[in-house]
Amino acid sequence: KDDTPEWESVNDARALWTRSKSELTDEDYTEFYKRLSHDFEAPLTWSHHKVEGKREYTALVYVPGRAPFDLWNREAPRGLKLYVKRVFILDDAEQFLPLYLRFVKGVVDSADLPLNVSRELLQHDPEAEAMRGGITRKVLDLLARLAEDDPEKYARFWKDFGNVLKEGPAEDFANRERIAKLLRFSSTHTASETPDVSLADYLGRMQTGQKHVYYVTADTFNAAVGSPHLERLKAKNIEVLLLHERIDGRSEE
Repeated sequence: KDDTPEWESVNDARALWTRSKSELTDEDYTEFYKRLSHDFEAPLTWSHHKVEGKREYTALVYVPGRAPFDLWNREAPRGLKLYVKRVFILDDAEQFLPLYLRFVKGVVDSADLPLNVSRELLQHDPEAEAMRGGITRKVLDLLARLAEDDPEKYARFWKDFGNVLKEGPAEDFANRERIAKLLRFSSTHTASETPDVSLADYLGRMQTGQKHVYYVTADTFNAAVGSPHLERLKAKNIEVLLLHERIDGRSEE
């Protein structure tokens, strides 16, 4: 009788983000997100990508399904979990995403950063800066795909995170055009308080000879839609964006 023991694998010890996307299911990604973020709800969407070449890193980022309670606290802990060569280094590494994307959760694993890297060193590290640019563009591209492929989901995203995203054009000049395409507004075209008009929608409806985008700011939607400044534009059938959130007034200033 052959008494040689047979070994059976009972656990895959590889970190999820190091595995190929083809090996993983939506359930795998969702369960990992819940453990990572301590959120009992499934994420709205996610992006899993690996960069190779001049620099090498893997990033797995999630857009939550609902806004956290401290979303408007700009001093609250935020950022991605940082690993270097699969060794955990920092929790809430804020250097890899701008403040207007503070709602994004996830993991970044670098093969180039030193194992003794600190928050202070990350502030001035060119590798970290390059990774920040790449991850930011991936998140914005992820949101652009969501807006195009699933407008209903994007409307849910905008309801919770839209006003935070509006901080982006002022904070991130390099990506202002990407961010602008993601913005949604109320307008006289629909006269709906729910922001559902993109800049592309507005430009597509501009009147012949119209050279400007027209908007009005007010403290409330009712004040905006009832503004006397709209009368002359309505008479010319010119659409006007209705900016009635507090951040809209600050952005104008």
